[in-house]
Amino acid sequence: MSFTLTKKEVKAHPYRSKGSTLLSEDSHNLKIVYNKYKTNCPPPNPKNQLRFNLIFCHGTGFNKSIWKYHVKKLYQLSQSMQVPWFLDSVITIDALGHGDSALANAGKLGPVFCWDDGARDVITVINQEIATTGDFQNNSESRNVIIGHSMGGFIALYSAFLESELFDSVIPIEAVIYGQIDGLDKFKKIFNKIKQMMIDTFDSHEDALFYFTKFSFTKKFNEEVMKDYLEDELIEIKDPETGDIKIQCKCNKSYQVAGYFGAFPSIAKGMLALPSIKVPILHVVGANGQWNPPESTPWIRETIKPKYLAGTVDIPKGEHLVNAEQPDETIEVIAKFLTERNDNFKKELLETPESKLKHDKKAIEQQEFSKLIDDMDLDNIYGYELERRNLFGNGLKSKM
Repeated sequence: MSFTLTKKEVKAHPYRSKGSTLLSEDSHNLKIVYNKYKTNCPPPNPKNQLRFNLIFCHGTGFNKSIWKYHVKKLYQLSQSMQVPWFLDSVITIDALGHGDSALANAGKLGPVFCWDDGARDVITVINQEIATTGDFQNNSESRNVIIGHSMGGFIALYSAFLESELFDSVIPIEAVIYGQIDGLDKFKKIFNKIKQMMIDTFDSHEDALFYFTKFSFTKKFNEEVMKDYLEDELIEIKDPETGDIKIQCKCNKSYQVAGYFGAFPSIAKGMLALPSIKVPILHVVGANGQWNPPESTPWIRETIKPKYLAGTVDIPKGEHLVNAEQPDETIEVIAKFLTERNDNFKKELLETPESKLKHDKKAIEQQEFSKLIDDMDLDNIYGYELERRNLFGNGLKSKM
């Protein structure tokens, strides 16, 4: 594998939900930390091979390095020429209150972390990369695929809702984007037990390792994924009273709880946004997952506009943390989808007015405006899409 890895920092999206920061003025001074991977291999001829860029979003309580194993394996696939696509740049992001973003904003963050703000941070990061490096262009030669797990699945989907032209497609894995009317009350009862198990400070590295590998819900993690996650999560701090060295999680208990409860002001927004997302979506769940309500999976798959539901995958034996417990199966799903997008995008490109009319702006203008003005043939205007489902009645069954 040949790539560079650089840790980078950018200003977070400045306009945030109330309560995101202890002082309102600090909302304009937050930072997002992320890892950027970049291939060292020369880019291919765009006529022969499509370049992909990947953006990874983690779940609540985790960090950017939960995806390190996946990134390395995907570069290995690309550079060994086992797949028809070329992996160019990759970003893995520490959401606000998590990983190095938690350290960068220590003392500023409030108890509110709305997940849709996390989506705006993702867009801010990508736009910064485009402006400063020229990477992460989403055009005819280079495509951005955003991948997220749990909370990160919501963030990935909402990012595509906010800026559809910035992304080729989305792979939400066990995305939390469906809620029930009494969901908060149910969650409070469950979380009373969960928070008793949450520990963020340890006497030694050995104690921390025992907790995460034997006691925490992370205990089924793939060994290498666990190693990457903990190396990026645990820091040494000096106890101000005793002078003893303690081991602490970057995402402390307060920030973890804020992340979990951030679901509830966010999910309704995601449910309303989902049918309006206009990029291909591969919906992935663990076949044995129990974190989301059982009706979540069919609801999501019925709510996505049919033409944009690019596929569904139920990973056998997978649970909610399937991306970390079964990373190789997850990588296989991602790689297969990139191969499909590589083929399908080339076909889609041939159907655009630009391609058919050979970039002749006058011809495109005449053709497309004629459909609008003369024929009012909205269905056949490139980019004009109508929703023909009852989004406000009983269900979302397609009438198309």
